[in-house]
Amino acid sequence: MNLFKWFLFPLSILFWLVTSIRNFFYDIGWLKSSKFDTPIIGLGNITVGGTGKTPHTAYIASIFSTNQKVAILSKGYGRNSNEFKYVTIDSDVKLVGDEPMQAKQNFPDQIVAVDHNRVNGVLNILHDHQDTTVIILDDAFQHRSIKIGLNILLSDYNRPLHSDFLMPIGNLREKSSAIKRADCMIITKCPENLSKQEAETLKEKINFNGEIFFSKIIYDKLVALNESSRTIIFENIKKVVLVTAIAQNQPIIDQLNSKDIDYQLVQFRDHYNYKKKDIFRIIELNQNIEGDSIILTTEKDAQKLKEFEELKSQPVYYLKVSVDFLWNKDKFDKKLNDYVRGNQKYS
Repeated sequence: MNLFKWFLFPLSILFWLVTSIRNFFYDIGWLKSSKFDTPIIGLGNITVGGTGKTPHTAYIASIFSTNQKVAILSKGYGRNSNEFKYVTIDSDVKLVGDEPMQAKQNFPDQIVAVDHNRVNGVLNILHDHQDTTVIILDDAFQHRSIKIGLNILLSDYNRPLHSDFLMPIGNLREKSSAIKRADCMIITKCPENLSKQEAETLKEKINFNGEIFFSKIIYDKLVALNESSRTIIFENIKKVVLVTAIAQNQPIIDQLNSKDIDYQLVQFRDHYNYKKKDIFRIIELNQNIEGDSIILTTEKDAQKLKEFEELKSQPVYYLKVSVDFLWNKDKFDKKLNDYVRGNQKYS
C-alpha cells in the first residue's frame, strides 16, 4: 500500500462502518426489504467499475425472451432525471440512460424501465403490466430494499475480490464477506484458455459457499452506427479512433492489439454525456489519420453518439459484444429456469 493510500485508510474505515451498519440493520430486520410474488433476478457486484453487468443482463433476458414476459429495471446511471420512466425505442437517452437504452434496442418487445427507487419501479411495472412473469434488476446487489429471489454476483477475473480493499483505498463497495448474500457468482471477463485447475484455485481463494460460474466476452461483429455506412469486418480494419466512456476499456484494447490494429484512444469517464466539441475532436482525429480508418466505439456509447448529426456522414461503428460460459452453461441456464418456474404464481 503506497503512502497516499495510507492517508485514505481512515476514510476506508468510515466507509466500512457505514456499510456494515446498514447491512446489519437489514440482516436483523430494522430496515425492511419488500418482497414480491413475481420472480426477481438481481445482478450486481461489490466493486466499482465495470464487471460486465450489461451483457450478462442481456444474456439472462435472452433466456426468457421467447417464453416469458420480461421486465428489465435499471437505475439509469448518468441520466438527467431520477423518477420512474419506461424506455422506448425513441426515448431520449439523456432521460433514461445509455445502458437501459441499449437494453431496449436489444429487446424491443420486452419491458425496460428506469427508477432510482427500485421498489417504486417494481410496483409501477407490476401495476401497468400484470402479465410480467420475471423482473431483472440491473446493478442491484446493494439495493437491499427489495428481497431478490435469485441474487447473482459478478466479479471481474482481472480484479479479484480477495486481493481488493474497501473504497477509497480499493474498489470494494462493501467488505468482501458480503458475497455471502449471493446465491451464485459469475467470474467475468475470463481468458478463453483458463484451465479448470486455475478456476478451482480461484474458487478456493474466493471462499464462497455457493456455485461459481466462469464467463468470457465474445466480440460478435462491427455494427455501423449509420445505415449508409458499408459493412465491414475486423480483419479488414487497420486503423481506428477508439472512443469509450465506460468503466473498463482494457478488454477492447486487448482485442485491438490481438488483431494488430493501430488505434488512437479518446477516453471519457463512465456514462459521460458527450458534447459537440468532443464530436468535432473525434472527427478531426479520424480525418488526420493517413489511410483508411474508422471511428470505433462501444454499444453503450453508441446510444449517445447516434444523437449527433455531425456523425451521420462519418464511418462510425460499434463493437457488438456478448458473453458465454467457459463451462456449465447448461447448469447456469437451468438454475435460472428452475428459479423462475418454481416461483411463479399462477391464477
